[in-house]
This record gives sequence, C-alpha cells and structure tokens, in this order.
Amino acid sequence: MVENPLKWTCSTVEKELESRGYDYLKVTARGTHIVIYTEEMGEKVNRSRLTKLKGDTFMLGMADHKGTWESTPFTGTISELVAMLTEQFPFVLTKW
Repeated sequence: MVENPLKWTCSTVEKELESRGYDYLKVTARGTHIVIYTEEMGEKVNRSRLTKLKGDTFMLGMADHKGTWESTPFTGTISELVAMLTEQFPFVLTKW
C-alpha cells in the first residue's frame, strides 16, 4: 500500500491546532484532503478539511451538522487556514 504524501502534513496541522488549545481534535489524510475530526461517543465526526491545490496552497471545507462537506471560497497555506478556522469559525471545531 502506498502511503499518502499528506500524512506528514497532518502532524503540522495537529501541532498548529494543539498550540491554539484544540488538543481534542484528530487529523488524518484521505486522498487529497487533510481531515480534521473529533471522536464523539465512539464515532468519527467530521469538522473541517483542507484540500490540496497547488504548491503549498489548500482550500478550506467545513462539515455541516450531518457531516456533509461544504465548500468555502477560502484558500491559503496550512497556517493561514488553521488561523482562520480557530479565529473566525471556532464553532466548526467545538465538541458536541
């Protein structure tokens, strides 16, 4: 099995989130996405995802209350998007 090249970026995202106090969030790579999720009552609950575009640019996506992915117009680096998530959209990352 080929390892997802974004796997290494997951630890960067996790560290960025932890440094902002979001130590309960988990991060994994799926295809071209870095998925941020929580585990609620034994189930994975999607919160947000960063989709790889070109170079070090990603697009921000957010899960709705049913876990369905919603696109956003926001793009940037990992650091920029994690800052945006935690500062402008903290409700997306809140535990239920």
